[in-house]
Amino acid sequence: MSDAPAGRTMYAALELLDRQIVDADGCMAGKVDDLELEASQDSDGLPVVVAILSGPGALAGHLGGRLGRWLASVQRRLREGPDTGPARIAFGAVKRIEDHVEVALPRESLESNRGEQWARDVVVDKIPGAGHAPE
Repeated sequence: MSDAPAGRTMYAALELLDRQIVDADGCMAGKVDDLELEASQDSDGLPVVVAILSGPGALAGHLGGRLGRWLASVQRRLREGPDTGPARIAFGAVKRIEDHVEVALPRESLESNRGEQWARDVVVDKIPGAGHAPE
């Protein structure tokens, strides 16, 4: 018998993909672009969602071609360290699933926020008057 809490069975593609991710402060923190699944150790054999994948790295593989390669290169530049895969949010951080996916972390701590932060710092902050816009 496993010590892990029992989960619920869901149609992950229907109930998770393309949903808005909302952080612990109620701010938008990206979209669910893909899911990381793992084989179940239970006798039912259903896969288990272990992480939400978000951002350009998650989309790159779906798009392919030049646009996919460009998005993959953007992702590599945004990630620190040797791991250049898509931004991951461990599924244990998911607090609630409704018409959006609520996580128990602030967006600043999410890997998927690096692209947003770069865009704010390098592009948006350079626009005259952008400093007065609410987030």
